[in-house]
Amino acid sequence: MEKKFKDSSYTITLCEGTTCTKNNSRKLREALEAEIARQGLSDKIRILISGCLGMCPKGPVMIVNPGYTIYGAVTPADIPELVEKHLTNNEPVARLVIDEDHLFNRFYRVYGDVNFFGKQMRITLRNCGVIDPESIEDYLAVRGYEALAKALSSMTPKQVVDEVKRSGLRGRGGAGFPTGTKWELTAQSADPLKYVICNADEGDPGAFMDRSAIEGDPHTVLEGMILGGYAIGASRGFVYIRAEYPLAIQRLEKAIADARRDNFLGANILGSGFSFDIEIRLGAGAFVCGEETALIHSIEGMRGMPTMKPPYPAVSGLFKKPTLINNVETWANIPVVIIEGAEWFSSLGTKTSKGTKVFALAGNVRNTGLIEVPMGTKLRQIIYDIGGGIPNRKKFKAAQTGGPSGGCIPAQFLDTEIDYESLAKIGSIMGSGGMIVVDENTCMVNLARYFLEFTQ
Repeated sequence: MEKKFKDSSYTITLCEGTTCTKNNSRKLREALEAEIARQGLSDKIRILISGCLGMCPKGPVMIVNPGYTIYGAVTPADIPELVEKHLTNNEPVARLVIDEDHLFNRFYRVYGDVNFFGKQMRITLRNCGVIDPESIEDYLAVRGYEALAKALSSMTPKQVVDEVKRSGLRGRGGAGFPTGTKWELTAQSADPLKYVICNADEGDPGAFMDRSAIEGDPHTVLEGMILGGYAIGASRGFVYIRAEYPLAIQRLEKAIADARRDNFLGANILGSGFSFDIEIRLGAGAFVCGEETALIHSIEGMRGMPTMKPPYPAVSGLFKKPTLINNVETWANIPVVIIEGAEWFSSLGTKTSKGTKVFALAGNVRNTGLIEVPMGTKLRQIIYDIGGGIPNRKKFKAAQTGGPSGGCIPAQFLDTEIDYESLAKIGSIMGSGGMIVVDENTCMVNLARYFLEFTQ
């Protein structure tokens, strides 16, 4: 009997980030492909493999379009029912739909209805779950490399630096130093040989922002680095990434190869006369190599040990040459700043902390995972609106931010706005974005001891 297919096509976005892969998303893909073929729907359905979608505990996560219906914890045994009902008869399988609010008597929920997604604003993660991270064509379809083309065709290097400076973007890897100022200092050096580095060596406990961003959208990081190279006059860049991130490395390698093939990397990029290339350097996982001078020594082939500053890397960095070093999240913001403009970017966030911030939400909270919110969002909103609150009716005790160098935010500061100055005022820091929530049963002495032991 011939199948009656109600819609002309569906796109299924299947998360194959590290957590979902661990939860057998690849076996799920195989089962999905086999069932779609068995039912004669191969020409009607596209399966798109994405990086981390953020809802890690619900994995494997799958989004069906049109409609943005989000399924979680799907197993290969669920596939025949899902294909038969949703993909053939347009009837979502309610029992598999992610809905932390018990559906509120609605049949199913879509992307914007789920608080975890609907309360966020994504810039760094804008393409994660939207494109195939291994397809440069997908990246181009969402304005990928448009910022690079704009800069090379209509902006001078100084204009690029000025745009980043006016945006108010601050470094997302630690203390929040103004990104444009760092770029300006590096650009002002008369040395003809300069370098660009992407610090993808996140080491804080519970942090997985860099890994997930690269797994889900490697080209946006590369584009940011190329723009940085153009702005300061560098011709070579390095991505320093942990060797224990195999999926991120694999996708980064493919992205670099594809960018070279299509002349977004290499000699005479887009016929502009500007040449720039990027290579990957693997780190051994030492926590200290997240510090920029230690990272630089590691790339040079030496022991990764920090050195006193000044001189700063902008003056004397890799191989004693002026070096521009930013982390993954900072680089991922650059293309958006150039496309949308400094005024648009600076309209987001607070007076002194512009844009958005990615957090790895972990610990005693219902919805752990990767989130991105505007600077100035209150801690209460992150934990209760996006995170779903504390499980098992426990009371919130504290949120640890900033990794071993950070601090713990107790309950009386739940309404603190998350920005650089507000966190510093109450004794913590933004750090790279790890946020560990603890409940009333957690011993704070043990937590402090854990972080002290971690740094030894």
